[in-house]
Amino acid sequence: MAIDAAVRLVFIGVALALSSLAQAAGKPETWDGRPKPLKGDYQVFGGTLSEAVPPTKKDRKVAFMFTGPLGKDLFEQIGPDLKEACGAGPDHRTRRRGDLSCVWAKDDGYACYFGLDVPTGKSTNGSIC
Repeated sequence: MAIDAAVRLVFIGVALALSSLAQAAGKPETWDGRPKPLKGDYQVFGGTLSEAVPPTKKDRKVAFMFTGPLGKDLFEQIGPDLKEACGAGPDHRTRRRGDLSCVWAKDDGYACYFGLDVPTGKSTNGSIC
């Protein structure tokens, strides 16, 4: 009888621990104000993204792509999905706010794009589609 009670207590303890872990996984991360590392890449160019040329002092743009946790967070914050977007479908979703565009693709996960026109300091698109 004592063994059954001990087994039950261990089972209840494991169940509570797993429940706490599951709840913690579903909660947003607590904000601590510290910088976080970025995942992604960038491209420096002149002209336009669709007709890129070597950058010059007067025509220099940077296109940034953010992936990982930041890509997912930005995607979730700028919804809703665009219905008439390039590649839209059940395996590809697109969202956009101003010059920030984000996509989710079944095979690739989340990615967000943003551009900067360096001489003017103004934002621009960071992706073609």
